[in-house]
This record gives sequence, structure tokens and C-alpha cells, in this order.
Amino acid sequence: MIGFRKLALSQRRALSLSRSSTIIGIALSSLVATRPAIGQQPDAASPPIRATAPPAEPEVTLEAILRVALEKSPDLSEAKARSQAAKESAPATSRLPDPELEYQLWAQPIARPLALDETQMHMFGLRQAFPAPGTLGNRGDAATAKADVAEQGYRARRLDLVARIERAYAAYYLADREYRLHLEHAELTQKVVDLERAAYQAGRGTQQDVLRAGLELSRLHNDVVAIQSDRETARGLLNTLMGRPVDAPLGSPAAIEVDALRSRARGSARASTEKRPEIAAARSAVRAEESEASASRAAGKWPSLMVGVQYMYMPTMADTHNYGVMLSMSLPWFNPRYGEETRAAEARVTAERSALRSVQLAADYQHYAASQRFEAARKTFATIDADLFPQARRSFEAAQANYRGGQLDSMALLDALRALLDVRTERERALANLALAAADLERATGNSSYGRDHGAPGK
Repeated sequence: MIGFRKLALSQRRALSLSRSSTIIGIALSSLVATRPAIGQQPDAASPPIRATAPPAEPEVTLEAILRVALEKSPDLSEAKARSQAAKESAPATSRLPDPELEYQLWAQPIARPLALDETQMHMFGLRQAFPAPGTLGNRGDAATAKADVAEQGYRARRLDLVARIERAYAAYYLADREYRLHLEHAELTQKVVDLERAAYQAGRGTQQDVLRAGLELSRLHNDVVAIQSDRETARGLLNTLMGRPVDAPLGSPAAIEVDALRSRARGSARASTEKRPEIAAARSAVRAEESEASASRAAGKWPSLMVGVQYMYMPTMADTHNYGVMLSMSLPWFNPRYGEETRAAEARVTAERSALRSVQLAADYQHYAASQRFEAARKTFATIDADLFPQARRSFEAAQANYRGGQLDSMALLDALRALLDVRTERERALANLALAAADLERATGNSSYGRDHGAPGK
């Protein structure tokens, strides 16, 4: 008799679970019915529950953020102004020194200081200095090369800004997607908790089932709080990089397109690191020091000249109007300073050449490492997208079917739901890592279209 009662109670519980699971099954099936493509909205026939989701926001694209940042960034404006200053000042180094106008008063009687007609001579002169041949031209070349170093520094900071924005956008995208995924799963878990509580109150469940389901819901809520903090932090960083107030409103990030990432990566993988501004700057630094060394050698080999002409008015002489010519030259051969300066300049040339080689080797390694990271990120995403996600979906579908048939309790269903959430989150993280790797690869080659000083493309 006792066995018969137990069997009847078991059948009633299975029937109750079968009926209640129909309610939650409709909601849960929306998560696994189809796997939407990246950027594609879920099927309208089975929309996910979003009762607690944030209100819809207009999407913001990476291109729009870059356009604002490249125009408004104070860091970039400073680098551009310094580059322009170096470019404007370069021609001045190859100019002749200022011509000099002189006046001399000779033999004015002290007793009559204002009797200018008793002065022996009033002399007016005009003279011009001419540096040693080859010095002005070489120093002008050195200044031009240094201006190019500043220009390449501006380009490097522009590329750095683009890379920082792309990384911040990937972090914003990931936090936003994790936030929305956790809200969806929290809503579905809440339905399971409500069903378990109703079953317990009707005498069909246990208090332990209710508590365990509530614990799972609390964990999800705790995750949502942390992810929301990450989301706001990433939003604040993007606003800062755009030169906006840190708490300025910013729409949800648009989807990251895998095909676009692969296309960008292919172009960067084939590109040479010779386009990097750091290498171009190192080459210009070598040219600058070579020109400085040539100028030092010319200054020690050839004399500098001073040429002048004077008009002399001598009121006390019979011939009151006279003129004079002046020519002077330096004697650099007797000054060891020029040899010391030349040796120092040659040592700087050697140092800059070594620096160029070091920059080239570092750039090659960064390109190699970035290529490896992108390939690993691509394979990881492909594995999750093609294997792990379908497996987690099928596992959840099997758990859902068993739950409907009364062969599985709610905790096993929640475990399957948690596993599905983990894989969905993993997939979004892998996609964000793929975007980060693509940004690093473009930065390693200097091949970013946004890094060129003609503005970012439109939407």
C-alpha cells in the first residue's frame, strides 16, 4: 500500500513538472532555437525575455567614435602642433646670420663732447657674416630631418590613439554583450525559481530545490553588478579618448563583424613593418645626425668669412668723405673644438644607426607576435562558434526535453542553462579577443586606415 502511494505521488509530481515545464520551455527555447549570426537580431517568433533589460539605445559604431576622437583628442592636437612647429622652424637653420649695421665715433674731444664737427671721424658700416661653406646646407638638412622625426612621432601617437580606441571599444562591446546575456539568463532563472517555489508550496517539491535555484539566481545578479561596472568603465574610457565628459551618454556598441576583422588582418599580415612611423622616425634621426656630422666637418675644414663696407665722414680732414672695405676670416685649423665636435657627431650617427636596427628588429617581432595572437584568437573563436556552442545548445535542449518529461529536476536544468551561458559568454570574449588581436596586428604594421591624417571613414 505504501509503495502504491509513493508511485502515485511520483506520477503526480512528474505530471506537474511536465505541465510547468511547458511554461518555462517556451521562454528557454528562445535562447537555443537558432544561433543568430553576429550582429543579427534573434528570431522575432521567439524573442528573449527582456523585462529587466535596459531600454533600447541607438547603436554607436567604431568608425563614429574614431571620427570624433581623431578630431577632438587634445593629445593628438598637441602632437600635431609640435610637428607643425618643427616643420616651420626647419628653414630658419639654413639662413645666413643677420646683416649688421655699425656706427663708430672716432677721436671726439672729451672737453667738447657735443661738438661733432670737431670729431676726427664718423664711420658707418654694413657687414655680413658667411659661415663655412657646407655648414648652412647641412644644418638645414638636419633640421628638416628632425622635423620629419616630429611628424612621424605625431603619426605614431595617432596610431596609438586608434589602437587604444579599438581596444576600449572591444572591452565596451564585451561588457555590453555579457551584461545583456546575464540579464536574459537571470530572467529565465527567475522563472525556474518561481516554478520551484510554487511546487514547494503545493507540496510537490523540496525546500532545498528552492534554495539552490535562488542561489543560482543570486550568483547571476552578482555577476550583473560586476559586469555593469565594467561596462560603465569602458564607456567612460571611450568618452575620455573622444575628449568628452567621462559620463557623457554613449549608445550601445554595434556588432563586431568577423569577416571585416579577417579582411583587415589579411591586409596587415601581408604589409611590411617599413610603414611604421617609428622606423621612419629612426631613419630620419640617422639622416639628421649624418647632416650634423657633415656640418661639423665643413666648419673645421673651411673658414667662416665676414665681409663689410664702411663710409667714413672726417670733418677735420681735407678729404671729408671716405670709404673702407673689411674682410675677415676664421682660422678653424688652429681650434681643436671642430675635431671634437666632428667625432661626437660621428658617434651619434653610429648610435642612431644602431637605434634604427633595434627599432626594425622590435617591429618585426611585434608583427610576428601579433600575427600569432590573431591566428590563435581566430582558431579559438572558430572552435567555440562551430563546436562548443552547438554542443552546449544540444546539451541544454536534451536537458530541457528530460525536464519536460519529468526525468530531470530543475537544478539539472539550471546547470545546463549555466553551461550554455558560459559558452555564450566565452564566444563573445573570443570575438572581443579577435578584435583586439586585429587592432594589435594593424598597429604592428602601421597599416591602419584610421591612422592616416585624412580623417576616419564614414559610417
